[in-house]
Amino acid sequence: MFLNIITPCSRPEFLDAVSKSINIPKENYRWIVVFDSETIPENIPECEAYCIKDINSVCGNAQRNLAIDLVTEGWIYFNDDDTTMHPELWENVKDLDNDFISFDQNWNNGDHRLSGNIIKLSYVDSHNFIVHISLIGNKRFVLHRRDADGVFAEKCYNKAKNKHYINKVLSFYNSLQP
Repeated sequence: MFLNIITPCSRPEFLDAVSKSINIPKENYRWIVVFDSETIPENIPECEAYCIKDINSVCGNAQRNLAIDLVTEGWIYFNDDDTTMHPELWENVKDLDNDFISFDQNWNNGDHRLSGNIIKLSYVDSHNFIVHISLIGNKRFVLHRRDADGVFAEKCYNKAKNKHYINKVLSFYNSLQP
């Protein structure tokens, strides 16, 4: 598996912690960080850095869309700038070839938040699924919608022919938030 990790970023101060949480062999991933600004901040961890400022965008949607346009192969995992990657994520997905992979997500305090076996609006988060680029086509995050991740996930899931649900927590919501 080759994983394109997409991180929309408005809080660059968290990127070092996110970077340290990526426990994937370098040849198996690409980390694309898109800043919600007109310039790329200094002193950021090693990544592919881009920037886009769009006043119509909420929740990093324009940033996700720009990054999607850069991906031509492999799978995409959306990992927000305030969330570290789950330490067991890679071990659980690295040998899969499914076009849509989902898993459970907990709140930062450990309480259950979302089940990865329900992929529909208001039941999914941008980082409790992995999607193969072949499912995306012209699908993009709706700029002004706070629930655009659910809309996007549901469209990809409905197109998927080889879905796989991992009945395990492999994502923590906003793990870097106090």
